[in-house]
Amino acid sequence: MKILCAALAVLSVVVAVPGAARAAVPAGATSAPIRYAAASDCDKGRLDAAWCGPWWYRTTDGRRHPLKEAGRWEDAVAVSGDGRRLAYIRAKDARLVVRDLDGRTRVSRVRAWPSKSELELTRVTMSYDGSLVAVDCCWAGFTDHPARVYDAATGALLTKVTGVSVHDDALSFSSDGDQILVRTYDGRSGRLSVHDLNGRRTGSVVPPRLIGVNAATAALNADGRTVAVYVSGRRPGIALYDLKTRQVTARFPVPASGQKVERDPAEDRVTEVDTDVRLDWTGDSTLRMVRKVGFKLVRVQVYGIDAGTEAVVFERSYAIAGTTSEALSGL
Repeated sequence: MKILCAALAVLSVVVAVPGAARAAVPAGATSAPIRYAAASDCDKGRLDAAWCGPWWYRTTDGRRHPLKEAGRWEDAVAVSGDGRRLAYIRAKDARLVVRDLDGRTRVSRVRAWPSKSELELTRVTMSYDGSLVAVDCCWAGFTDHPARVYDAATGALLTKVTGVSVHDDALSFSSDGDQILVRTYDGRSGRLSVHDLNGRRTGSVVPPRLIGVNAATAALNADGRTVAVYVSGRRPGIALYDLKTRQVTARFPVPASGQKVERDPAEDRVTEVDTDVRLDWTGDSTLRMVRKVGFKLVRVQVYGIDAGTEAVVFERSYAIAGTTSEALSGL
């Protein structure tokens, strides 16, 4: 669902501007879905990376498209899980831009983040279906501004969510796009909070450690209560948690990433090195896991998961070479 009244109420502040950013394809044309967005790496060293030129994105037909306007920092670009939209913070004026496959764009009338000095610490996040975009920032306790959630179809600012920081916390959306899930780090556990699109907190729990320390990948089901997380380690897996009963309802293995593991002394657990995971609900009981492993040569592994039967099916893999930052869809 979308809160239309909230969108209309802020159109005087944030407005859709079709064609305000240069279209990747002519308006009305259709491009293949987006597989990933990336920024090239100029450093040939094995352990270092250096930003080289603007962002670009690759579609599933293999074509590479320029994305010259995006800010040159790690989390300035996000791609929807279905590959139908991308969003980015525009470098020249810090406005949020949402782009469709047909080249149409929406551009916010004001900056996506109010503090210019904090811009390079901002993170853009998109929902699986591309209907919602969030912008948040900074280290915990070092920002005075709440995360901002936008309606991607109009560019309207829907709500603000306090207490979310890029480096300690995580923000995601329910699969039907009407709830916001926030993990705020709290010692060795973490807190999960659910907000509606008006910003009201509708629930808050401190989950068991298994869920809390892995909740950077938390995905909220459309039922508003079932959370899935990727459990990192030597024997990775998926764990399901019920926000209402406060119980772990399932835990089952997924194939190992093939990546090196090491002990994280701060959290006192074994984690996979240079591994990032995107987890999205694609149906009532189905998930898609997109796992990115490696540093200079990135390998992407995509799995379809049936949470009801605990079946994990390999779908595809591909490599990304010569990049310093990547934003993946589920394709």
